[in-house]
Amino acid sequence: MRTKSIALVGVLLLSFGTALAGDITAENWGEKVGFAPDPALTALAKKGVTVSAQNLAEFKALVPPGMKLLIEKYNLSMPLKPYEPMHPSTGYVEATNKYLGQAKIKDVGGDYRARGIDGYVAGLPFPQPKTGLEVAWDYQYAYMGDDGDSVFSVYWISAKSGVEHKELWRWAFIIRTVNRTDIAPIPAIKSFLDKGLQYTSITYALEPYDKKGFGALYSRSVDPLDQQGHIYVPAMRRVLRNTFGTRGDTWNSTDLLYEDVRGYMGYPEWMNWEIKEKATLLMPVAAEVPVVKDNAERVFDLKSPPYWNPKLVYQPRPTYVLEVKPKFPDYPYQRMVFYIDAETYVIVYKEAYDKKGDLWKMMLMGWNAPTNMNTHPPVLSVGLVVDLQAEHATLIDMHKSEANLNLDQKMFTLSNLQKRGK
Repeated sequence: MRTKSIALVGVLLLSFGTALAGDITAENWGEKVGFAPDPALTALAKKGVTVSAQNLAEFKALVPPGMKLLIEKYNLSMPLKPYEPMHPSTGYVEATNKYLGQAKIKDVGGDYRARGIDGYVAGLPFPQPKTGLEVAWDYQYAYMGDDGDSVFSVYWISAKSGVEHKELWRWAFIIRTVNRTDIAPIPAIKSFLDKGLQYTSITYALEPYDKKGFGALYSRSVDPLDQQGHIYVPAMRRVLRNTFGTRGDTWNSTDLLYEDVRGYMGYPEWMNWEIKEKATLLMPVAAEVPVVKDNAERVFDLKSPPYWNPKLVYQPRPTYVLEVKPKFPDYPYQRMVFYIDAETYVIVYKEAYDKKGDLWKMMLMGWNAPTNMNTHPPVLSVGLVVDLQAEHATLIDMHKSEANLNLDQKMFTLSNLQKRGK
């Protein structure tokens, strides 16, 4: 009798777990995977209202320190609109339900080259995360689609003199060679799975003429290793093997480190993560930025000092505020603060502090809502990195930003890298 009772309890628990797993839908995504924004604060965000230095005190609870500095010192303004929920694709929601509870974090301590998660297959690994490390893994596997292609301008900006230099780049990638949810084969492309690779990418310069053709082909391992790949140097007509994203390296002589791309391109195992706050903050998610060619002057105020202020639309968003400290003693940042949207798990703001503990850089990633949330991810439309100590900035203006294209794997080969460079 006792055996039957235990078995019945087991069946009931299994059924309860299955019900919970199947309970996450596109409609309730936000409350099931994160938390709801504060209604008292969302009520402040009315269409037609703009936050500026003149009325910042009224909205101080909604604006993080780095953004307050940009408003007060550099006259940044924040046009507002009401909160709008956002959810990932149908495939990603289904994968989150299917594999719910399977992902387990491993304590790797100071061994930042050891894999820090087991059992993860696809979808969001930790709905309603309880620790900073769980938020980090949710960011790592946030819904970005399975592949993508982009064309973007990079601007070097001085607060004193304006635009110093401009380049045009293309970046194509299979961001999910494994852990896929949208494009067959699901959940993994076997050839990449066998090599232990989770990502492959090709990027190359289109302008100016003397830079055209310079490019890179690189891949990212499932294990927390530096990215490996090749660069093509047109002047040498040679492909050189290289390690990308070595900790602390700058990208293309800009104000970004490799790890700063999209907010953070390193691994969760490389950092210590702590949730400091669950807040409702104004963020450019669904920023309403036209992603078209030669749009920089409409996206940034390039004519007025400090020449880097973006023209985005902001809304109150549920936000995990994380303090992040590197495990590497030689890392250039003493600590960072990440502001991660609790529905999309993308990084929207990042504050980076120098070795003295002073605020060094403020970073902003502007995201557009997808045209169809059931099939596509948020669209990265704008990037801004401000070196507050040097009063210098790097702007990223997207001309094209597309996802789930079912890109040909032959794009990501040495022969194609050479071909693109000629």
